[in-house]
Amino acid sequence: MNSEVKGIAKNVMNKAGIPEEEEFGSVIAILMVISIILTLIRVLQECNKNKTENMTAQDKTPIYGESIRTFSKKRGWFTRLRIKRIIKKHLNSEQYKKYSIKLTESLMDVGENLKDDEVYSLVEAANV
Repeated sequence: MNSEVKGIAKNVMNKAGIPEEEEFGSVIAILMVISIILTLIRVLQECNKNKTENMTAQDKTPIYGESIRTFSKKRGWFTRLRIKRIIKKHLNSEQYKKYSIKLTESLMDVGENLKDDEVYSLVEAANV
């Protein structure tokens, strides 16, 4: 796994206040957050499929980055709903009750400040 993607996942976990060792274990927690992030990227790719159909990965990066930053700044109920739905698939019910709100907010906080090279790393990891 790309170290940049791993760094983004650790940043999300730190902002959410999820201790790496509690319940999950360090590696499992990071993989879980990476899986959530990559699923969100895949959803974003599907939403922008018509716009980015004949583009290279480098050309798509600014479009995806702008979408991520826009959704993260607006923080509408529909965006939260979509993120929570994805989180719910990756956590059991107890973990979901405990971490869903914090994880949703931290994903949006990190999404607001993503740089284009980080977006490119996420898109590349999501396409594997």
